[in-house]
Formats: sequence, structure tokens, C-alpha cells
Amino acid sequence: IPSEAIAALKTRGTFVMGTATTPAEAVALERLGVDAVVAQGGEAGGHRGTFAGSFEAAMIGTMALVPQVVDAVSVPVVASGGIMDGRGIAAALALGAQAVQMGTAFLTCDEAGTPDCYKMALLSAQPEQTRITQAFSGRFARGIENRFMAMMEGDGAEAAPLPFPWQNALTRPMRTAAAKAGDAGLLSLWAGQGVGLSRRQTAAELMARLAAETEAAIARLA
Repeated sequence: IPSEAIAALKTRGTFVMGTATTPAEAVALERLGVDAVVAQGGEAGGHRGTFAGSFEAAMIGTMALVPQVVDAVSVPVVASGGIMDGRGIAAALALGAQAVQMGTAFLTCDEAGTPDCYKMALLSAQPEQTRITQAFSGRFARGIENRFMAMMEGDGAEAAPLPFPWQNALTRPMRTAAAKAGDAGLLSLWAGQGVGLSRRQTAAELMARLAAETEAAIARLA
């Protein structure tokens, strides 16, 4: 986003946050005028926010990334990537983050629009089952390995995925049909490396549990 656009948003009272996957990206975002930086570690599910340099170079884990971003910028830092429970939240706060951003943990909530077959895949997955893929969108993203990923990128694959946005456009009808049919093998099952900690509950129950777990984790360190 151009700095002029960020300035225009802020004149309207908008709180602007930007995602960084390296300390250098965090510094660049602060110079553009963002109000806070999301430090997104390589454990994160789905597409990450890398915008400077290669995706591979930006695969820095949350534990290593957050304190370096905290030291590099003066705006608040939000930790993201692999955080699933109160222990992760307490760890992020100890590293200097002011808050956390969580995605995978909420995908299995009752209120989430996640297809049932997707929720079941999340609830039964182990962390070693997630990997980086370009199969669905042409961009690098982390998800639970499934049949389509193996077809596109496994041994014997006949063709490599096309670049974004062409691959994304080509697979969209398949993904839509798979969601309706309950076929998790053809869905983009985006998930972070903390997926093994997924729980089935309401969003309110998850929020209450996260608060209690965070307090307990902090108390253990006191």
C-alpha cells in the first residue's frame, strides 16, 4: 500500500496494521506509517505476508522473529504463526509482543464457515502433516497435505503449478465443488504448524479458555 494511502486512512481514524515476515519488512512498514506490525512466523497457515525478498529467506520462526521485530520498530508488535493456546500467547507476550493474531485455532469453532470435512481434517491432523505448497493458488502457502497437493507436486507430477493468479483461478471451481461434496482431498486445507492443538468448541468457549490458559501460563512463570 502506498504511504499516501496509509496517510489517507489514518486521517479518517483508521488503525492501520501491516504484516511483516522479516525485521526488514517491519522497518519498511513502520516507515510507511502503520500503527502496528504483525510479525508472522513461518509456522503460520495459509498465505504469508512476505513482500520483500524471497519466500524462502522469510521462513523465520515466530520465536526468532518476534523479538527481532520488537527491537527493530517502535510501534506495537502483534505475534502470529503457530499460536494455538494460552501457552503460546504467554510466550509471545514474554517475547515483547503486545498482542497475538490467531487463525487456525478459530477454524474449528462452531461458528466458523469452514466446511465440515475441513474441520475434521484440522481436528485429526498432526503438525508434520502441514507443508508449503503452490498447488492451489500458485503462491506459497502452508496447508495440510492432501490428494491434490500430492498430484501436483509429488513424485510423478505431470506439470508444475502455474503462477498466481492463474493457478488460483484454475483451481477455484474444483475447490468450490469439493467443499460442497465434502471432499477434503481437493480442498485447500490451510493450517499452521500448531494444528495438532485444534479444538472443537464455540468461539466464546475458545476465548474464555485462551484467557484462562494465558493467566495460568504467566502465573507459572511468576
